Amino acid sequence: MRRTLLSLGVALTLGTLAVAGQASAGGAIEVSGTYSVSNLGDTTCTPVGASGFMFRCDTSGLVSDYSGDLTGTAVADFTSLINCQTHRETGHGSETFTGSIGGMGSGTLAWTDQFSSDFDCDFFFPFNLDIKSVAVKGSDGLAGLQGKLGFTDTTYSGSLH
Repeated sequence: MRRTLLSLGVALTLGTLAVAGQASAGGAIEVSGTYSVSNLGDTTCTPVGASGFMFRCDTSGLVSDYSGDLTGTAVADFTSLINCQTHRETGHGSETFTGSIGGMGSGTLAWTDQFSSDFDCDFFFPFNLDIKSVAVKGSDGLAGLQGKLGFTDTTYSGSLH
């Protein structure tokens, strides 16, 4: 009886370690889904130089809701440069996701963003987003998680490990 319980305990421990190590053992997990902005946050824009068509904008507290492999909410802070002569925007920032990732657990995952987009200066609105993100730090069930994500106007996809 003792040998059976010991064997069962070892099997359960090894099974738990195998599941917990799935992401960290070098096996990347592909993720994809959709997101939508639910709160635009606070944005302050100031003219750059005397041209009248360049603006630097700082945004804090932009909130996005995620579905698909990532389920939860992310809050982003970023800085962008808008050129209303070329109708382009470029920028960088950081984002903290709180929620769950299928097969990995729940917690927070922080990533850095580099982005560019077309920009409608009449409505002061970006479109055709191209965001490249690098996941740099996780906590709780997402601790140690890293990887890369790409975003369009409404979708995301990437590889986490």
